[in-house]
Amino acid sequence: MLLFLCSAASIASAQSALSVLENRLCKTWKIERIEQGGKITTADKSLNDFVMIINADHTVRQGMYPDAMITGKWSFDETSMMFVIKDDTTEQEYHMKVNSVTTDELILQDTSSISAVFIHYHAK
Repeated sequence: MLLFLCSAASIASAQSALSVLENRLCKTWKIERIEQGGKITTADKSLNDFVMIINADHTVRQGMYPDAMITGKWSFDETSMMFVIKDDTTEQEYHMKVNSVTTDELILQDTSSISAVFIHYHAK
């Protein structure tokens, strides 16, 4: 019986392990610039403190650090490259396509906007 429980526990932990892409997402990101319709807006003082902290336990905190942070849960579908954040307070979902993720850069596309909006982050 003990062997069965140990096997079940190791299977469960293996199933919940993060993929390589999910591991790359899990860090603190700062906005670098936003591109919309060919116009580039760099992070000025109003966006300089905006961070998105993605944790391996599928929780996320985002907002103006440190005073205006909201919490939520995140999910990621590698097939469609869709990254979804669900706000804990409002239960609103934000759907973004991951265009690129490396160890130090993340580019998300806001799929709710009519014109393409690309948000460029760098690792903090």
